Amino acid sequence: MKKALMVLYYFPPLGGGGTQRALKFARYLPDYGWQPNVLSVRNSHYVVHDESLQHDISHGMRITRTPAILPGRFFRRLTHHHLGRPVDQVAQAAQPLHATIQFMKKAFYTACFVPDEYIGWLPFAVRTGARVIRQNGIEVIFSSGPPNTTHMIARQLKRRTGLPWVADLRDLWDQYPDSYNPFRLPARKKLDDYLERKTLLEADALVVVSEEMKNDVLKKMPEIDPSRIAVITNGYDSADFANLQPEGDPEHFTVVHAGSLFAWRSLQPFLSAMRCFFQRCSAARKKFRLKLLGIIPDQERTAIAMAGLQENVIIHDYLPYRQALSHIVGADVALLLLGECGHPANMLTSKLFDYMGARRPILAIGPQGGAHRLLNTEKLGDAFQEDQTAQIAEALQVHFKAWEQGKAVMLNGRYRRFDRRILTEKLSQVFDQVVEP
Repeated sequence: MKKALMVLYYFPPLGGGGTQRALKFARYLPDYGWQPNVLSVRNSHYVVHDESLQHDISHGMRITRTPAILPGRFFRRLTHHHLGRPVDQVAQAAQPLHATIQFMKKAFYTACFVPDEYIGWLPFAVRTGARVIRQNGIEVIFSSGPPNTTHMIARQLKRRTGLPWVADLRDLWDQYPDSYNPFRLPARKKLDDYLERKTLLEADALVVVSEEMKNDVLKKMPEIDPSRIAVITNGYDSADFANLQPEGDPEHFTVVHAGSLFAWRSLQPFLSAMRCFFQRCSAARKKFRLKLLGIIPDQERTAIAMAGLQENVIIHDYLPYRQALSHIVGADVALLLLGECGHPANMLTSKLFDYMGARRPILAIGPQGGAHRLLNTEKLGDAFQEDQTAQIAEALQVHFKAWEQGKAVMLNGRYRRFDRRILTEKLSQVFDQVVEP
């Protein structure tokens, strides 16, 4: 069996969509002749942990964890960056000390954490990764980012060993400027563009999650041969839905949103549509529930309260993955908020495919792009712009009436090509191509 070194920061026990993609690749690669050797971080930190994901780690998977200097952990603690706080604590954010700490955090992230806050992992990962390559007969290096530090690690390992390298771009390098360049300094952007170009041009192959993302990469770096870029979307694992019991409430029409909210991915456009729907159909209010599964920032909790919708909204802080899936399977409609971050049109988030695997009709809100295209071509549901409040309310009304009549919509399930196992086969083919061009 051929062997691959997978440089992954997001790996169990860390949770989230980034972990899912890499973990499923590692789980199913042996089915296609590749043995994964995972290089990750000891005592890694992130806002969500999910011990339940450990069951996806096969006994034959080799995992090496290294130390890392992660100063971002310090700022997360100072700013209480954890699972959401109740609305009555929102005033704390306005206190002068808190504002000062936030300013310091932004300054450090802009000036010191290049390309991101995980750069303190690089020297440990390169030294250990070179040893793993030497001792295990590795034939290809794979990195998945963000964080972009993983690609810089892989680049150094390629230079040391001469092995081919495949870079998996779950998001573009500059997808989240508020995270790596919160002051939006032009000099920092130029530096990041330089690092992106120097790093990604050395990769033997790039993997992206959508055709829109591939076009963005080629537009930014036209010197890249398009044949070096493979599109492998996110997906769902049919095994995760086997024997899954729905977590639902037959007495209420339930809309579920899985995933965290941010300043750039807000619930407020949907809250406006909810209010519009209730104005049209006041009797529906008592039967309507919105479930939020994930980290909900204080400003979003405040917006719910200001809209007078507390009784209609149920918040579950981050849930183990399969437990979250049970809530999605039990939903009547799955809500997909695309947000307005950098390059929003290229985003095909993992939650979209979780909804697909659950066969729940999707209501998407956000800019035109890959998600809108996929929903239309696969007939997965409805997609709207954030300012289309009346149209969103009308779609809710249609689904609600169908639920009242016992005619709730189910997706047809004819999209096996998005199964994680099938998608992993495509990655194995990329590995084969760069190893034996």
